[in-house]
Amino acid sequence: MKYISFLIIVSIFSLVSCNQEDFLDKKPYDKIITGDVIIDYPTFEAAAKGVYNIFQDTYYYNSYSTILPDLMSDNVKNNDYFVFGDIDKYETKADNRYADRMWQKMSSLIAQSTIVIRQAKEFDFGSKQQEADNLIGQLFIARGLAYFNMQRFFAQPYNFTSDASHLGIPLINEDEVGINVISPARSTTKDVYNKILDDFEKGINLINEDIQSPYYLNKYSAKALLAKIYLYMENWSAANNLATEIINSGMYSLLSNTEYVSSWTLNDTSETIFSIVNSDTDNSGFSSITYYYGRPRYFATNDLYNSFDDNDVRKELISNNKALKYTSPDRDDNIPIVRLSEMYLIQAEVLSELGDDEGAKNALNMIHLRANPDAVPISESGDALKILIQDERRKELMFEGQRLFDLTRKKMSFIKYSTSVGTPIDILYPNNLAILPIPQKEIDANDNITQDQQNPGY
Repeated sequence: MKYISFLIIVSIFSLVSCNQEDFLDKKPYDKIITGDVIIDYPTFEAAAKGVYNIFQDTYYYNSYSTILPDLMSDNVKNNDYFVFGDIDKYETKADNRYADRMWQKMSSLIAQSTIVIRQAKEFDFGSKQQEADNLIGQLFIARGLAYFNMQRFFAQPYNFTSDASHLGIPLINEDEVGINVISPARSTTKDVYNKILDDFEKGINLINEDIQSPYYLNKYSAKALLAKIYLYMENWSAANNLATEIINSGMYSLLSNTEYVSSWTLNDTSETIFSIVNSDTDNSGFSSITYYYGRPRYFATNDLYNSFDDNDVRKELISNNKALKYTSPDRDDNIPIVRLSEMYLIQAEVLSELGDDEGAKNALNMIHLRANPDAVPISESGDALKILIQDERRKELMFEGQRLFDLTRKKMSFIKYSTSVGTPIDILYPNNLAILPIPQKEIDANDNITQDQQNPGY
């Protein structure tokens, strides 16, 4: 992350006559921070909302970080296309440009949000203080989410070691970033997750409950994301409490079986908890997830397609191995980050781990029977039930950037299908290449990350 002390991009938007969706549709101009970016509430609001533009970037949710967890798993394979070709073949090198771009984009969001939080906490917003606190809360959640995503891509899962003492990503010096050159060392995975939890706790204490727009973080979406983080940490009780709170809040509802497929043509639905917004004039174009899946540059594997029963409505979202969750002709599909269905799947998993198989089956059947109302309800228990929960996660969350992380955190071996390689690749757990390399540029520039601290295998 050394470079972020030289160039911190802050997105400044015009605030005149903009509603929330208009705000996210505007292209920002870039400004290097050389002093105080916050001089009043409007400048703070602009800088805070600029963070969402990083989420929307091609190198983040709009493409790379959503595609790769499916491509690196058993869900998706490259259609002989050069983008992500080495990653698809599990032949990634330390200087891989796609890994480098993701690292830069996520660390930029961390740096930008940190600088804006620091300045906002020192500013007196007067009558606007309550609104400012809400935005500060959003920034804490956004930073914690960026740390979480970066950790998942560039470090082994939380349970890789019994005490999470293995190397994670760097944690920046929040007082120095944007002021002095910083060279953060890699922290332990435990310390990274503690930081993520701290950011979420601070954010949830400040953020409000407004759910008018699913494109901005609020208390409910923050708690839904935190439920996922606790799931990865295997803190079953905490994950269950939060997932159950979201389900019981009444703020969201599951779509019906007949609504499900067509819902993927809509901007958002009653299930949408948090989503990345795109418009016909503000999207990633030929680098968008819609273009990559629609071209198609990337195919659903036969293994994924054959995992569905014929009467499972979700099978309709794959046609001739083409993924159909993102199909807008303008390449402006919104990118779902967390949906209500995932809360039921989290609830099912954690209850099964806590020994409440009946509760787990009830939660899982909400998704299983929604997909096919005529299916036989799930009745298995124990390990058989746990396997079915992961199978259901695979089918419900396909193409949403989840599969690889589920496989690795559950310590599962799998088969990677690759058009280029031809012969399926056995990815046995633990696998060094199931995470991305620390970019060689970072190692070369950062005196506190040595070559022997590179992820093994690179």
